[in-house]
Amino acid sequence: MHPNEARSFARRRTLVMWMASSLALAACGDGAQDAADSLDTQTVVQQVIIPDDSQGATSDRRIIVYLTGDQSLYAVQNGETTLVSKRSGAPSVSPDGREVVYAKLPDSWRAGDAVRNTELHVYNVRNGKDEKLTSGHDDSDPTWAPDGKYVLFQSQRRTGVASFWKVKANGKDLEQVTNVSCSRDSDRAYVPAALTGSPVQWAPADRRIIVYFTSQTSDSEVRVIEFDKGYDVASAYSLGKGFSPAWTDDGTVRFKRQVGARVVDVEVGL
Repeated sequence: MHPNEARSFARRRTLVMWMASSLALAACGDGAQDAADSLDTQTVVQQVIIPDDSQGATSDRRIIVYLTGDQSLYAVQNGETTLVSKRSGAPSVSPDGREVVYAKLPDSWRAGDAVRNTELHVYNVRNGKDEKLTSGHDDSDPTWAPDGKYVLFQSQRRTGVASFWKVKANGKDLEQVTNVSCSRDSDRAYVPAALTGSPVQWAPADRRIIVYFTSQTSDSEVRVIEFDKGYDVASAYSLGKGFSPAWTDDGTVRFKRQVGARVVDVEVGL
């Protein structure tokens, strides 16, 4: 998820993602509250507030996108709940609040099938249209770049090496971002990908820097990638062993590290 969800726009605001959906959904009326009553307490809720242009810039039209415990993605607007997709991954809202990118299993997948492919979709919160962004691979964990020009995601099956990729929201300009010259993860230039299911964290103040961790084991690293203006890699490096990194308001990175039997907090300036 993008860390700058509380940024201010002239006519649009995006609120931060949080857990426990009932309070957030209640803001949209009875229909939203009914949906909340049936949700698991660990539902991830993303609330997007967009002004209703027909009533002027001071009138907010509330739209909520949330993921239920059974991996169903819904949108709530004007008290009406719409199923966007089943068998979906956690959604990521664009910086301008207009679109949501998410990963899902193909419609052809059936319970009991091996999970070989996942695809990316973009849902337009204004007109309700859902467009397929990628397919035929194991694309996962999509997140918007700070300026909304690209979606960054991960894939291993595209080249055989787990890597970051980027694509525009219209499906154009698909490019591999990391490990372009690597044929295996033992190559010296190899840049480890993030742990699947743990989204990268973008730096505050629209800086083109991500931080992430690589595994659930004690060997997990906290990694940093800095991008240039075109979101090609400018530098990639490790902050050492650790997990659960997060940006602070001061622009430093705070994460946890296992030291013997203890877990200590580490803070690093970038």
